[in-house]
Amino acid sequence: MNKFEQKIVLNELFKEKNQSITCIEDFSNEIFYEIFDYFNGYEIIEKFSNLNSQFDRLLYSSLFLIKTHFFLFHYQKKIISTFNKLEIFSTKIYSNLKILSISFSKNIDLLDAHQWEIIILKYYPQLEKFYLNYYESINNDNQYPIYSGKINDFSSSFWIERKWIFYVEINFLNIEYKIRPYNKKWYDDRNNNIINYSTNLTLKFIDDSIFEEIERTLTITKIYHLEIFEKEISISILIRILNQLSQIITLKVHSILTDGTTEITFEELYIVWSMKEISKITKVYLKEINNIKQLNVIFEFCPNMEYFKVGFINLLDIQLFFRTIFNNIKYYNHHPNSLCLNIPTADDKILEDIKQTIKYENLPPPFIIKRVLDNVYLKWK
Repeated sequence: MNKFEQKIVLNELFKEKNQSITCIEDFSNEIFYEIFDYFNGYEIIEKFSNLNSQFDRLLYSSLFLIKTHFFLFHYQKKIISTFNKLEIFSTKIYSNLKILSISFSKNIDLLDAHQWEIIILKYYPQLEKFYLNYYESINNDNQYPIYSGKINDFSSSFWIERKWIFYVEINFLNIEYKIRPYNKKWYDDRNNNIINYSTNLTLKFIDDSIFEEIERTLTITKIYHLEIFEKEISISILIRILNQLSQIITLKVHSILTDGTTEITFEELYIVWSMKEISKITKVYLKEINNIKQLNVIFEFCPNMEYFKVGFINLLDIQLFFRTIFNNIKYYNHHPNSLCLNIPTADDKILEDIKQTIKYENLPPPFIIKRVLDNVYLKWK
């Protein structure tokens, strides 16, 4: 709705109420509710909070909160700056609130899982959906704000029971921490309905500062799921990232650069060797595979892999692809419980070829081997 249309609507409202308006305080509450419809939650709080008692009553009223689902936007020195002030603010809010969305920046101490748990249990016992956003950027001294708290546990029973998931996203020099209601992920067990509620880290952009940013994130929370958006990540950088994030249990990568342009150092080779003993990665999703070396890298870096998914196999020799997988299984004396492979040329003959290759390699046959469109599924007991 443009400004002209908005003016017509407001004029009609005045006519309906048969009001003579001399100043803004003469507006009825209904007119203010209509005005509020043209602003988002941040703008409403920013423009109308603390003007006078009438506006404060409107902003804290149950009718307004139900209508907007309540959205609170925080910047330092605005609205709330500490949990004490937030508690005071919460005492005025409708206790039957179902949806709460809070965004803030420049105050890392507000990213406290335990304090949020206390506030939600005390003031929002009927809360169903919780959205939290904290935006962080380096300051003029190329430093992130000092965080003095302990590592957060956003995977405690409190968060698990409510299915609220903690996400971290690194995009160049910006880090965003957020909580969202649960959505099923590629690594969740669809048969046993087992859900992983632990913290997810997404790397949107890889540059020289990425290791410092990951280290910063680890001072705030543990990371268990990693997704890398970089279209082709070098083996060297991937080694260093996996070494930093030694607690991750799932890994999603678009593709791995294996053109030999980057040499692996002796230190990185030692890290790879160490991974065989300490790696906790059990589920891997490689969105695209273009050569056999990429496949070998995955098995080398993730020797305890139980589930392996490939989004697109861009190879002409599919039989070589499967022979490589089965040779790696024999070499590491450990094979995934299940494979999910997208093969554009998949047909029933490929299934027969897979069975013959498994038999030739003297491996235990899978109890499930099937094709659904372009996807081939293998599952062992």
